[in-house]
Amino acid sequence: MVDHKYGIAREAPRTSGCSRVLAVMVVTAAALLMPLLGAPAVSAPKKVVIGASSRSFNPGFSNMWIGIPLGLYGKDITPETVGTQGAAENLQLMLSGQVTMSTGVQEVLFNATAEGSQLPVVIPCVYLRGLIHRVSVLPGSPIQSYSDLKGKRIGVPTLAYGGVPYIKFAARQVGIDPDSIELAAVGDGQQAAAALTTGRVDALVNADVDVAQLIGLGVKLRVVPPPENMKDVANAYVFAFSRSWYEANKKDAALILKGMIRAIIVMLENPEAAVRISYYMHPEAIPAGVPFDEAVVSAIKTIKIRAPVIERVVGTSNKWCDFPSNAWKKYIEMVGLQRKVDPTKFYTDELIDEVNDFDEPKLRAWARSLKVPATESEIQVWLKSLNPPL
Repeated sequence: MVDHKYGIAREAPRTSGCSRVLAVMVVTAAALLMPLLGAPAVSAPKKVVIGASSRSFNPGFSNMWIGIPLGLYGKDITPETVGTQGAAENLQLMLSGQVTMSTGVQEVLFNATAEGSQLPVVIPCVYLRGLIHRVSVLPGSPIQSYSDLKGKRIGVPTLAYGGVPYIKFAARQVGIDPDSIELAAVGDGQQAAAALTTGRVDALVNADVDVAQLIGLGVKLRVVPPPENMKDVANAYVFAFSRSWYEANKKDAALILKGMIRAIIVMLENPEAAVRISYYMHPEAIPAGVPFDEAVVSAIKTIKIRAPVIERVVGTSNKWCDFPSNAWKKYIEMVGLQRKVDPTKFYTDELIDEVNDFDEPKLRAWARSLKVPATESEIQVWLKSLNPPL
């Protein structure tokens, strides 16, 4: 070794076997004691569960899960997405601690509030801000407008579906008693198609992306235009947390929301990549009897249908998660709860600046560059190689 005091080379002192063993023991003990002595410890990523209010895993809302394999949530949280039977179950699972963040639970939450139940829920983000529900019929149906729905039997995915209060509100807008419309739970996809084509129901009420999926299955549909006086009405499809978890984990809540927003951007900028990743994750969602490439093309159209209501700039809002007070007022009117519910007791904009604090142009450019490989094994390797700009 070199003795720097004297600038001359000296032989390093020899150590005995016992000394070497003792040195190893000291180093090991020091490593074990470091956390106790105040040295920073590396914590494991926090596991969080995102609840989707559907089990269809339709690529039209694949932002709910594609961000996970793409690494869009960062290294501090490890998310997983679970499908639920609808908003009611999703909300229940969140309040029981089985789901961290639930989606699309606003109608159930506000209806419970109107009935006197004060649920401990906070909404820091509204991500879908426009009308998404559609009334569709077979091309030869006599139903031409919403006023023609009086006395008709209408199929909905489930009776807890958010389109139920929508159709009741729409009925009132055209002077129809909502109780004159009979609602029947018919499921999604091919189940709903069968209910309509066999005459079990006269019309379907479901989301824009579900209509596109049905058309992709080969069902010829005609969408009934909504009343003119509903053009300024907007849905408020939310991301929600239980209040106790949120208050204790605001940093993690912001990470979840930011990761979800990044996933939305990828879906908007590169719908083909979003669809292929979605089908890789959930092959059970690939339509039966349809060539894969055709299924991809159909799902891309579905995403483009949904895009206008999930972009950053929608109406008067130009930030992700924002939903102004006048929009809340119109939404509460749509669900028939005016003077019964104050949504501002649930909604908070305190995380909006943090959620919007990322290089969006850089992320959009990265999203456009994504090209998903063809085979499952190639996709697995490709996903591990990605380095998204966070």
